[in-house]
Amino acid sequence: MPRGHPIVLSNGSEWPNKTATKNHFRALRDRWPRGVVIDDRHDHEDLCALLERYDEVISTGPSKIGCGIDHFETRENNSHGGVTVGFWVIRKDGTDTDFSFIDAVDGQPRNPDAEFVEACREAVYKDVSAATRDFFRRNADEGGRVICAVTGERVSAIASKPDYAVPTLRDIAWAFRENQGWVHAVPKGVVSPPADAQVAAQFADMDAIIKFRAFHNRLAKIRIVSKSLLPSELAGTRHLTETKFLTLG
Repeated sequence: MPRGHPIVLSNGSEWPNKTATKNHFRALRDRWPRGVVIDDRHDHEDLCALLERYDEVISTGPSKIGCGIDHFETRENNSHGGVTVGFWVIRKDGTDTDFSFIDAVDGQPRNPDAEFVEACREAVYKDVSAATRDFFRRNADEGGRVICAVTGERVSAIASKPDYAVPTLRDIAWAFRENQGWVHAVPKGVVSPPADAQVAAQFADMDAIIKFRAFHNRLAKIRIVSKSLLPSELAGTRHLTETKFLTLG
């Protein structure tokens, strides 16, 4: 029997190990005809969460999710003189790209680009947390609830979460790299990978932290949404403008 660590995706789907996870997505791929919209809700959500994992761990450059997911299809890919079948994501703006479900499941090794985004998230964590508390203080009703920017229903602090509209945190991180002239590589010494008792990569350069926080807080548009919303349900609403955003900085 295959052994290994469980694989848990952001939508709650879970498998006992990488082999079982790959088998699940291989079977999912094989049961859908080429070029047909994968419109089964469970399959769609699993693929959304898998692509989110790909963006966080594997992807270099701008995210595969981009402006938001419209749907997935399976298509034939011609490579190295042969034909394979893979997943394609079609975005809200009509652009599309393929991605490897095997690489997404393996999730290793983490690359410097992913660690940079992780360090960016860590750098602004306290700012976002403070802004969230202030948002509830200023906007909550007598029951301590605010309006979810997506559903319009009232949610408590414990049942909600901050969520980036456009641009996303990942896009802000890449824009900052371009601003600093780090498109091809982040200079050594700017980010330190996770160490003992440290769960995430972090900025090792204090000047970089200060600059990124200021850059982030100028661009970020963060709304409060229900914690129960799935990634695909959020992605399609990120261009909405009629909402209240957190006040940062």
